[in-house]
Amino acid sequence: MSAFSAATHQLAKGTACIDCRRRKVKCGGEFPSCKRCVRGGYGLDCQYVDERGKTGVQLLEASVTRLETRLAELQILAAEKQQVLEIYVPGRGGLRRNAFDQDPMFRLVPPGHAIRPVTSLPDGWWERVRMPLEIAKTLMDYFAPCAFQFGFFMHGPRLCQLMFSQSNFCLLSPNLLNVIYLWGIHLSGDERLLAHEPLFLTRAVTFDLSGQQSQHVVHNIQAEILFVAYFLRLGNVNSAMHRLNSALSLCISYGLHKQASNRPNTALHLPPPRDSIDQGERIDAFWTTFLFYKALDMKHMISLIMDESIDTPFPFEMSAYEGGIVPSNLGGVRTLKSFVNAPGADLSHGALALTAKAAALFERARYYGENGHLVLYPDEQKFEEDLLFFIESVPPLSQFVGPYTKYTWITVVTLLQVAVIHLHGSRKYNASNRKCLDAAQMAANLIASFNHLNNVQYIHPIMAVRLHVGLQCIHSHS
Repeated sequence: MSAFSAATHQLAKGTACIDCRRRKVKCGGEFPSCKRCVRGGYGLDCQYVDERGKTGVQLLEASVTRLETRLAELQILAAEKQQVLEIYVPGRGGLRRNAFDQDPMFRLVPPGHAIRPVTSLPDGWWERVRMPLEIAKTLMDYFAPCAFQFGFFMHGPRLCQLMFSQSNFCLLSPNLLNVIYLWGIHLSGDERLLAHEPLFLTRAVTFDLSGQQSQHVVHNIQAEILFVAYFLRLGNVNSAMHRLNSALSLCISYGLHKQASNRPNTALHLPPPRDSIDQGERIDAFWTTFLFYKALDMKHMISLIMDESIDTPFPFEMSAYEGGIVPSNLGGVRTLKSFVNAPGADLSHGALALTAKAAALFERARYYGENGHLVLYPDEQKFEEDLLFFIESVPPLSQFVGPYTKYTWITVVTLLQVAVIHLHGSRKYNASNRKCLDAAQMAANLIASFNHLNNVQYIHPIMAVRLHVGLQCIHSHS
């Protein structure tokens, strides 16, 4: 059978073209136009009803509608990505080209872009369910450059993706969003924005964590840590400690201190991490909370119960997580206990790990100093040797590349020098007095180091709370 005869065979009932059916004449069924319509001069108008009941023109119109919808989606996505790419959180991802081949959202982002102030504020912007995009971006602009100093541990580009995405916005914790807006307003220096700081503070403080979703746990830990820094900046230590205890409670409740354990002894569980960045954020969430707790807790004791059970490995840099590399602890080694037994400064883990180790030694020095004797007992002498070994092992400032890492060095050295002061402060003999004064002088000299860090505008709240110990020591010996 020829192609022509195949195309002109008797059609099934109801399958003729629309015009032939209307005129009740025989239709050949040729596509795209039957011969009868072509001979009549109206071949372009020949249409068939397909098996779904739609004509060719209707199918074409539906296809055009789908393409227009997809184009609009791509335009929105491009605008969202542009918003993300313009914001950079120092030290929290976005500067490794190799990590972004799979996702253009994580392209190289140059730091130090100029903040564009809002020229006009929409009426009632502070009351809207969702912050106007331009104001939200400006507040993030003010917060982002200083975020690392205030305990920000999340992946910066991914957070921005959630903040400025129409489709993923619901995945962001409202609690974290409120605190970021609060910080942005606080740092803006814009009186129009500062007038609403009390409102955003109230909104953030009154947020109820009892009904949180599991996907928001890490976000809410981050919000609590940022709250700690905020209240310390205001001099409200009691509120800061309340928020710190809340962050620690979330970490323990969800087993973030035992992430190497196959079955954490906890009634609450997080879903498996989506990728290495998600897993890295959980590791960093615990160690950031640990760092603040060890450096700020006012109790004259060591939290041995938590220390003995920690098996979460020390954190890496965010750039490692972006590259798919996460620390492991396959043997289930007690991370902190192992470090305390054999302390040593190691930059291979990263800045957060180094600061957390310094905070752990600081807590023990304070404990031995406040509960010790006039002279060092053998276990205290062993600890002093370990402390001094760790201090000597800290790499020099020249090995810390970038403003935020140099800032980490200052925080670490300050904690360690104040640890020496605490260890010897209550021992009334000349050798201890000399050690205290030398450590205090070193801590005081660090203040001058900030003159060389032009990009560091704010100091870590830990330093703000602990640096006065060194100054008091100098004053008492002057």
